[in-house]
Amino acid sequence: MTNSKSTVLLTETEKRGIAPLIEIEKTFEVGEASTPIICNLPKKRKAIWEITPGQHCSIIGTCFSIGEARSLGKKIGTKCLNEEDLDSTIHSILVKESQTKNRVSVLVTKGLNRKFENSIRAFRGCEESNDLWLLWRDAFDAGNIPGPYWAALSHPCIDYEVGVRIYSDVHMLSHLIGASNRANIVRLTELELEVARLQGKLRQSAILSSTKLKEKNAEIDLQKIIVRDLKNMNHTLEARIFANRAKIDLENKKGDFSKGILFVGDNELRIGAESVLESPKILDWNLRLTKDIRTLEDEKRQKEILLLEQGNKIEMLESEIKSVELLLNSPNKTGLEGAGSCDLAGKCVLYIGGRPGAVCRMCDLVKKMNGKLIHHDGGKENSLSSLPGVISTADAVLFPTDCVSHSSTLEAKKLCKRMQKPIMPVRSSGMGSLIKGLVEIQGQI
Repeated sequence: MTNSKSTVLLTETEKRGIAPLIEIEKTFEVGEASTPIICNLPKKRKAIWEITPGQHCSIIGTCFSIGEARSLGKKIGTKCLNEEDLDSTIHSILVKESQTKNRVSVLVTKGLNRKFENSIRAFRGCEESNDLWLLWRDAFDAGNIPGPYWAALSHPCIDYEVGVRIYSDVHMLSHLIGASNRANIVRLTELELEVARLQGKLRQSAILSSTKLKEKNAEIDLQKIIVRDLKNMNHTLEARIFANRAKIDLENKKGDFSKGILFVGDNELRIGAESVLESPKILDWNLRLTKDIRTLEDEKRQKEILLLEQGNKIEMLESEIKSVELLLNSPNKTGLEGAGSCDLAGKCVLYIGGRPGAVCRMCDLVKKMNGKLIHHDGGKENSLSSLPGVISTADAVLFPTDCVSHSSTLEAKKLCKRMQKPIMPVRSSGMGSLIKGLVEIQGQI
């Protein structure tokens, strides 16, 4: 029998981006025959300091938001004399410290793994670099960049070539976004000024409405006091009537007794009360009190209706402001994506229906989008017979589904179909729905 021997081979390929593959080869020699047995140990994901140094900047800038980067900077004690340079200082420190294993790079790695746990799980099934590349391209085309970017670059199976290609995609995307954002920044500045103007107008309207509301509430309270006093006077009068009734009954009873007439029970009480209530002065007083109470109740109802209208007006203005704020802050969440760069190229849009008080603001908004807005009230004051003329001059037609007549919408749809003009319903008569409709119909003009 020949002696057996065992050999352990360790191969490291970190330079190509693949985790260490440990092969344990055991050779058992029986004569000249040999049987090799290979065991692959599980591969470990890369930490930030194990990734190519040139890619750290794009990882920190793409995968961390400004708020998250500031939170990390505060945790590691970053300070900056100039507040405007704080974000760039934090970014530089995180990129520099990510090149080696230290407390900062460990925090960065843990933060990325925790934030993009779902993306890491999605990339876990990839066994080759080509699989990583295909899965990355699907995520890139769908616009899902940060999570898949970290999951791919930190994957143990990624090689140098695929890592460079994925890095190039993100690097070129940053250049394209920077170039396209210049025009958007100008547009954003204009919208911010518009929002500031609308916010000032809203504050003025809120102050005015609040003042009117306080006045109406004070007037209502006064009317309630008057009604309460009149009711008390009425109750007092009734009490006096019933108090005097006993005296009158007693006098009548004495006279009847003297005439030999006796009244008993309810008949006596009823006859005495009727004689008092039939007094002209008391009847006139009761009529005047009843009339005053009804008048005050009518005034109260009118003032409550007025207060409700003022409240609805305030809610409407607040809704419009919120729509514009959502357009500037989070367009993807509100369905207004692309509104910031919407350019109507001088086209004319017809708006049918809606609230007359909002038409001027809508015209200003469409003008800022390099377009023109004309309005038709749907048959309230403008005749439906004028629809063919205004539709023929417009390039597209919009109408709110919550504030327009059925007859005008049916007529507009027939005319647009005949004239081959695009027509689109919007959800409501607010500014947000108008903006969304303009963005959607922009490509049809």
